[in-house]
Amino acid sequence: MSPLTPYLLVTFMGLALATPLASQAPPAAPQPQTVSAERLGQTLDALCRLPRLAGSIESLAAIDYATEVFTEAGFTVVNQPYLCYLPRQKSQSLQMLAPGGDWQALDLREVGFKEDPRTLSNHAPPMHGLTGTGRAEGLLWYCGYGTENEFAELERRYGREAFAGGIALVRYGALYRGLKVANAEAYGFAGALLYTNADDDGAAKGLVLPDGPWRPASGIQRGSVYNADGDPLTPGWPALEHANRIRPDQVKGLVRIPSLPISSGNAERLLYGAKRQLGPLKTSARLSVEQDPNLVEIQDVFGIVEGATHPDEWVILGAHRDSWGFGATDNGTGSTVLLETARVVGAAVKAGWRPERTLIFATWDGEEWGLVGSTEWVEHHRAELMQKAVAYVNMDVAATGPNFSASCTPGLVAATAAACTTQGITVPSRLGVPGGGSDHVPFLELAGVEVLNFGFRGGSGVYHSAMDTPFLVEKFLDPEFQYHKQAAEMAVSLVNHLSTASSEVDGRRAWVQHILGALRRFPTDSEEKRIAKLQLENATLRYGLLVETSDAEAADSFRFHRAFLPANGRSLLWRSEGYGSAWFPEVAAALEKADDPETLKAAVAAVLAGFESLSTSL
Repeated sequence: MSPLTPYLLVTFMGLALATPLASQAPPAAPQPQTVSAERLGQTLDALCRLPRLAGSIESLAAIDYATEVFTEAGFTVVNQPYLCYLPRQKSQSLQMLAPGGDWQALDLREVGFKEDPRTLSNHAPPMHGLTGTGRAEGLLWYCGYGTENEFAELERRYGREAFAGGIALVRYGALYRGLKVANAEAYGFAGALLYTNADDDGAAKGLVLPDGPWRPASGIQRGSVYNADGDPLTPGWPALEHANRIRPDQVKGLVRIPSLPISSGNAERLLYGAKRQLGPLKTSARLSVEQDPNLVEIQDVFGIVEGATHPDEWVILGAHRDSWGFGATDNGTGSTVLLETARVVGAAVKAGWRPERTLIFATWDGEEWGLVGSTEWVEHHRAELMQKAVAYVNMDVAATGPNFSASCTPGLVAATAAACTTQGITVPSRLGVPGGGSDHVPFLELAGVEVLNFGFRGGSGVYHSAMDTPFLVEKFLDPEFQYHKQAAEMAVSLVNHLSTASSEVDGRRAWVQHILGALRRFPTDSEEKRIAKLQLENATLRYGLLVETSDAEAADSFRFHRAFLPANGRSLLWRSEGYGSAWFPEVAAALEKADDPETLKAAVAAVLAGFESLSTSL
């Protein structure tokens, strides 16, 4: 035997053993086709077994459920509590006084139906989160949608002194409810009643529950009237147990007058046959709101998969878990889609697949009170997010019908289009920057993260109602859970795309175009304003030219918006207000002070400094 024979035999055997291993395919990425419609239905039912009012005893069941799903998926699970100011409504009442009559109590309950036992019990009170407390009694005034223009018109006709002690009757729509109540307070009203008009989401739209998806006459739209985001007592820092807290009377954005949401049926009684025209009514109202102001604990729940090669680049997917009742559509749908996506990703991880970037699945608490859970977490981890976060994908009311819609910041247009194409979905013709009203806001405005909202949408009339249960989804909106399935498949495709380190999140060119478009609408009715516009346009164009001509790699391109974040505070480039949003918020605020050119100069200079820092990095 040759001296080389043993070596050759060992080498040959090693090669023979290694060959099958070398030919094996790498572990498969998460498979969208493994999303289960049946499992989605089971998840929605499990989440909606009990109401999920933030901080309530009943909401703990959903916290445990999300924790269980993430644990079974093999993720690292983190439960993060925050101690927040969310006053619980202890009692409420509403009475009306018709001409020549006596005071009559109005029934504020929503009337359920036997076809859906969940609508018959466990209702949250008819309440506005973070409204004022106390009593108000006075003449009713019909104030339309409660816009600034409508209140100004009322003042022009009647004089502001006429509103003293009055109660504003306001129709939902056109404006975030918190701004409606704030407007009523600013014009001297002692209280406010907000109602859902049947023309908007009730019988005028079609059959009402239980025979159709629209709001019955007793249906009520609850909701927050806080005109800010996050825990009110810890503005700018996380609401941890031993955090410093300001007093409620120091909080900006809280309304001080009591308000209640009421049904269209009760609104008709209060109108007493009058047409919906701005002005005083024949009736008076007496309302009271009593609250428990003690702090309550909320919990965000996270499932985390560390990235294999780029663990310090984070892709975050989130959906709020809390609701104003059983919350099947808002936001049982988004939470269900998120948890199903986690299951599919978990199966791939168990089979050996690893994302290149770290994946964080988040279920937020307290969103309905003013994006509280997400805002507290962003404030808690702002420095890390500014350094590491690549993208945030938000799922809020994710599956209620066949119509796909999405909105995103410029850096996520390519990823959204790629995921749509993979799933055979027509890419929306416009993917504009999302406005306010959901958990993407703190990521964009406090940490400068590129954000995306998407969902499959349809019509119904149960928004923030006790009627928002799985019955509605199973009977009318998505009986086969096919829209839930499509949403989860889309989410899995986004995971596959964004978790790959080579997937660029680069919206710099589109940001430039958006900014130039906003500047075209910039007022120029004074020399100071013309100079400010010219400075902002020149800085934007210079930066845009640098992007086009620079050979520098775009490794930090997803951090574009972070150049416009002050050390403490919100974006100088883009900011939401209620459901809407506006460009250059500090500049816009300075423009309202026509006699203060120095404030305008300082606001413009802060934006210019952001462009300067971006240009220096190229």
